[in-house]
Amino acid sequence: MKDQHAHGRMTIVLATIVINICAVALLTFMPWSDWRTGLALNLFDNLLLLGFVLRHRDIILRRLLLFGLTVGFAELAADAWLVDYTRTLDYSIGDGPMLWRSPIWMPLAWEIVGVQFGYVGLWLWRRFDRWGLIAIGLLGAINIPYYEEMARRINWWEYSKCRMLSNTPYYIILGEFGIAILLAILAKRVVQAACSIRSGSDSQEEQESSSVMRSPTGSRTGVFHTERF
Repeated sequence: MKDQHAHGRMTIVLATIVINICAVALLTFMPWSDWRTGLALNLFDNLLLLGFVLRHRDIILRRLLLFGLTVGFAELAADAWLVDYTRTLDYSIGDGPMLWRSPIWMPLAWEIVGVQFGYVGLWLWRRFDRWGLIAIGLLGAINIPYYEEMARRINWWEYSKCRMLSNTPYYIILGEFGIAILLAILAKRVVQAACSIRSGSDSQEEQESSSVMRSPTGSRTGVFHTERF
């Protein structure tokens, strides 16, 4: 069955990537930036994506958002390890309310990352096979560290006490390469499950429609409604 929302879904996901890159760059000119700008940006991303889900009743993007939110809460443990154990990550410069050892908006940030790299990575994987996975890994190693680089300038977080390329630790660059690939692999299962649910729902509707069309009672009811309205 053809995915009639595939183009629109990809467009809205890519739009969030472009918006985020541009917004973070502009925030470097705003010295008052703190946790509030991080929260606002991620709420805006969610507004765009949820708007698409509600408008088109898109079960695939809905499932991807739930997947991304799961990733976001799982990432809290990684943040806590970096803050408390390695002591290389510091969120104090952003101030604001915390969720465990992370800013309260961090699960939303990783939710968006999960959707972006999961969906785009899956598309690349399907189109270019293993080279597509390598491509999304490289994009992850470039794009996500971009935010790591900018985060210190816009008062979101900063790293220290580790080997870094500018303001980004080497372990982050390597880690994001693997994370981007993993997100694409996991997104495949999420999308397959969503497609199965959608196909089952469509099949059930077709069966019910066919049953009504074949039923004499259903036929008379259909004529009644047509004549009345």
